[in-house]
Amino acid sequence: MASSPDDVNPKVERILAGARAIFFKHGFGAATTDMVQQAAGVSKSTVYSYFPSKDALFVATVRAECEKLVKAVHAERSKAHTVRETLMGMGTHLLETILEPSTLALMRITIAEAPRFPHLGRAIREAGALPMRRELAEYLAETDLRIGDPVKAALHFIGMALHDVHMECLLCMRPPPDAEEIKAIVEDAVDAFLRAHASS
Repeated sequence: MASSPDDVNPKVERILAGARAIFFKHGFGAATTDMVQQAAGVSKSTVYSYFPSKDALFVATVRAECEKLVKAVHAERSKAHTVRETLMGMGTHLLETILEPSTLALMRITIAEAPRFPHLGRAIREAGALPMRRELAEYLAETDLRIGDPVKAALHFIGMALHDVHMECLLCMRPPPDAEEIKAIVEDAVDAFLRAHASS
């Protein structure tokens, strides 16, 4: 059975690092557990003791990547800044992470494999999109903004923060934006969001 995030140990981290490198280089279909085992420098039996299948290994790799974003967003929420500062931090972390080459590669792999392995798409949604939305919704519910439905408001903010740039980068239409452009995109999203939900 695959290890959960709470019982990660050095061997699991090595396996996931190896899996990350192999999946990003070869995709899901061409990757094998033998490749991961060699990249991680562990025995095949060690890989299978934590991850009984390539599917389980890929899902764990996805989950590990998604958890980095959720933890970063939670850290911004915990800093107790103003609402604008917190949303700027959350939006910036979101955009920076989603536009990392490794994250874009992961998304492309999942999209390519989704027709044959639809559970991979669900894994990304359950590991990253849903916790991210929940984290943001919980924060919005705590603010003095005029929020009718925190989950819906969180979806709107995430959509504005991702902008068109996410799809353009995913399709290799342009390089990822630099820090200055990311700041400008997030500022526009935050300003529009705060105007829409300003308390009366």
